[in-house]
Amino acid sequence: MRCIIITFIFFSTLFSKDYYEGDHLVKDGVYAFYNYEFDRAVTILTNARDKYPDHPGVHLIWVAARWVRSQANDSFEEANILLETDLILIQPVYEELVERFEYDQTYQLYRGSAMGLSARVTLGDKKWLKTFLRAYKGFSIIDDVAKKSPEIMDARLPIGIVEYYSSMSNFLIKWAVELYGLDASRDAGLNEMSMSANEGDWAWIEAKGILSFLYLWVEDEPILAFKHSKDLVAHFPKNYYFNLLLLESMIRIGNSQNISAIIEDIELLSPNLTHRQKEWYGSYLDYEKALFSFHQNKYSDALEFLNSAINSYTAELDIILGNAYLLQGMTYDMMNDRIEAKSSYKKCLKLDNFSSAMNKAKQYLNQPFQGQ
Repeated sequence: MRCIIITFIFFSTLFSKDYYEGDHLVKDGVYAFYNYEFDRAVTILTNARDKYPDHPGVHLIWVAARWVRSQANDSFEEANILLETDLILIQPVYEELVERFEYDQTYQLYRGSAMGLSARVTLGDKKWLKTFLRAYKGFSIIDDVAKKSPEIMDARLPIGIVEYYSSMSNFLIKWAVELYGLDASRDAGLNEMSMSANEGDWAWIEAKGILSFLYLWVEDEPILAFKHSKDLVAHFPKNYYFNLLLLESMIRIGNSQNISAIIEDIELLSPNLTHRQKEWYGSYLDYEKALFSFHQNKYSDALEFLNSAINSYTAELDIILGNAYLLQGMTYDMMNDRIEAKSSYKKCLKLDNFSSAMNKAKQYLNQPFQGQ
């Protein structure tokens, strides 16, 4: 699972209309990426860089495709080293492009996005302040683009992420963001991201992915997550992660009619995953199966899937792991095993992430979960 606050910010700001020479080839690469054809995507985008070096987005999108391909095959450390190396490589390219096309704000948008993407490396280490500072450096450029060219709706996505992220940060970060003239609140951030999801040319894909994640595991609004994840799966039915988002939202809103069929469809996608992705997403699917079993009051089955999800968890970020511990505690409570339930809630709280699972774990640690 790619993290949510920064991972998806900068990849998808390419206009949907064929405005720049080479748009058609870059789009082919982007669609290959979303269909998990990573090698093909990198090959297409490498070719596009060679043939259309003046294209505003091709260099950053090439970096993102190589990085995600590395994530699917290599360790997180190796993927992040590649990311930083590639970002250093394209930095002077964007400096030169911005100078030559000074009146086209799209080049500035990609320059700022390339600068901000380096925040993704520190995010994985939970270096919150350093993450914010790196993202802020690129964001200041993006915000200037949004002010000068408000018609570029894709720029609303990183603005919304900064506003949302700062709302969960310490008072110094909130103060800095508000001093900059932004609204450091969750509502403001969600509104900006929603604008990008509904009106963006290409950023709508990542905006909907981010909103689905946030509405599921931070805001606890599965109905809103269902709206966005349903759109994503309709456009990219072979995207394993998007299917997991849809599955979780359907379980949470009680739409269980087609759950078993959806799980089967997701399992049919598994052979196309890399070994690393299977390790990564396998625990997610086990968590979803546990959640479905829990909602069916099949608590022994839920525990079996949860144990598998927790023991095999290898993802870089721990949002799903926290929810797995929370659900484990809730399951033990429903089985009247208070000692094990408390142990699970404590493990959840120990992760100390920004998900809604933290508040629920605190609540159920003091008072047993007694059902919905």
